[in-house]
Amino acid sequence: MAGELKETDNNSLKENEQLSEAVEQKFDEFNNALTKGEEFIESNSKSLLIGVGIIILIIFGVIYYIKGIKEPKNIEAAEVMFPAEQAFQRDSFQVALNGNSQVVGFLSIIDSYSGTDAGNVANAYAGICYKKLGDNEKAIKHLSAYSSSESTLEPAIEGAIGDCYWDLQKEDEAIKAYNKAIKADNKLVSPIYLRRLGLLYLKKGDKANAKAQFEAIKEKYGDSFQAKEADKLIAMCE
Repeated sequence: MAGELKETDNNSLKENEQLSEAVEQKFDEFNNALTKGEEFIESNSKSLLIGVGIIILIIFGVIYYIKGIKEPKNIEAAEVMFPAEQAFQRDSFQVALNGNSQVVGFLSIIDSYSGTDAGNVANAYAGICYKKLGDNEKAIKHLSAYSSSESTLEPAIEGAIGDCYWDLQKEDEAIKAYNKAIKADNKLVSPIYLRRLGLLYLKKGDKANAKAQFEAIKEKYGDSFQAKEADKLIAMCE
């Protein structure tokens, strides 16, 4: 009996260690994607798709590996959703969204597994698919349907919604969404959207407000990637 208990404890410990390693690996992927995304922003004027891509890495790491394993229905939903995730990773956004004979699409998962963590995450996936397919209105609908109290996910979602509004040329709505993302004071997310907000103000010709965002990056997030180019951006506002 004691031997069985010891073996059970060892198995539980091993599972916890594997879970921790998986989460750490996904956050490493997120940090790498963040750096690559910002390098892309420096060399491309069309930067609005980057924020949406970042979100799914965070969601996948935190929700899928931690919350998703706690309930049987979440496990079932995660298994059903896996082919759609594979289609998503292949950039087959129509298949990922709507499914086919081999794939249950994210829209079906949202309907079938409403109230589960997996169904919630499917909304974020669906929002990104619609964004990639150029339907920003539906992207906003599904990104707004995703809910989280996690300190990184929530502002990242708001920032992605801001990106969609910018693409729709609804600049006032984009500014509101960016400000919500920034307000979270998250060291990973806030400097990204301070930068975007500053660039949006520059586009509008409001150099004073643009400068204020870039200065905030330098003062509050001096260790961030975005702070490296803060002086250059501030100079553009003079």
